[in-house]
Amino acid sequence: MTQQDEGVFSARPDGSPPPEFARRRADAPLAPVTLPSGDEVTMAVRYADVHEVLTNPAFSREATLAPDAPRILPGEEFGEDPNALTNMDPPRHTRVRRIVTGIFSPRNVKAWHPKVLAITEHLTDGLVAQGTSADLISAFTVPLPIQIMCELLGVPPADREKFQTWTDMIISSTAFTVEERIAAAGEFSGYVRELIAARRGSEGDALIDALISAHDEGERLSEAELVHLTVMLIMAGYETTATVLARGVLSLLTTDQYRVLCAEPEIIPGAVEELLRYGMPSDGGLLRMATSDVRLPSGVVRAGQTVMPSMASANRDPEVFPDPERFDVRRAECPHLTFGQGPHYCAGANLARHELRLALETLTRRLPGLRLAVAADEVEWRSGLLLRAPLRLPVTW
Repeated sequence: MTQQDEGVFSARPDGSPPPEFARRRADAPLAPVTLPSGDEVTMAVRYADVHEVLTNPAFSREATLAPDAPRILPGEEFGEDPNALTNMDPPRHTRVRRIVTGIFSPRNVKAWHPKVLAITEHLTDGLVAQGTSADLISAFTVPLPIQIMCELLGVPPADREKFQTWTDMIISSTAFTVEERIAAAGEFSGYVRELIAARRGSEGDALIDALISAHDEGERLSEAELVHLTVMLIMAGYETTATVLARGVLSLLTTDQYRVLCAEPEIIPGAVEELLRYGMPSDGGLLRMATSDVRLPSGVVRAGQTVMPSMASANRDPEVFPDPERFDVRRAECPHLTFGQGPHYCAGANLARHELRLALETLTRRLPGLRLAVAADEVEWRSGLLLRAPLRLPVTW
């Protein structure tokens, strides 16, 4: 089975995970999959297996950087940088992770609330000013996380559109060439180096200033760690949140549960968790290599074997989620793996949840009549990227 343009397998018309996952969960939970690079790895699809791969220290991220290790995409990848937090193993990972976790603490996210709310309200003002219809993607779901992350980091407004272009190119599977992806990564990193240099030594209160001055037991982030961490914060803060929000609003509108949130805004925090479970942006997670034999619930992974954990499949596992194909904003328990688990659990999860909650609260309060302006099967989906998201979402109110 070969990964297609839009994911590991061909997506359903509504962008939901392919039915292949259900077959694999039942019959082949640790079967091989061929990636766009042509490399073959083992794919874990059951919740219990994926959780174990994400949390067991025997599965290494650093080992996947070896020259002969499998790659997701052909050619050099931006994500292969050893200075990326996502590619580190302890003890280096532990040091950098403590720094980042402190910066994205619930206390700091609460302090950022006025800025996040102001941006959310401003973009909603723009929607209302357009009349009675708009493309929710270009007017709200994409600019929201970009503007929030760039505002927090201290990026000048005029430069923010560059990040969307660079990010789209870097995570492309077929929409751009290898050379274009490498060039975009270089431009992105170069911009961040200049931003850091301009802010170094200042007494500012932007997130970039906190990253520059942050330290763990007296040891600060290296220049390379700081650059790559800033780039990844912008990329993850934009693309993943924008995709979950777009897919989530689409699910709300097509199941008539948007009205439920309008009538019961108090359930929005729980609804956010269902959006995250149901609208996992990609088929699989980052590759892990076993450094020793590991017995998973579904079988043994041998030392040197590379595994792709599919959080999207785990999030639809009927052993954990009753009626998993049903989107339900009142779902009682939702232990999804969208943010990962274990040491590499998403450092920005608190901020992402806050953004999604405010977005839903603001939309449902100010646009209670929001509805699709086209039939659900007419919604276009982006192709050529590793994340699945609507290209446009025409709405009216």
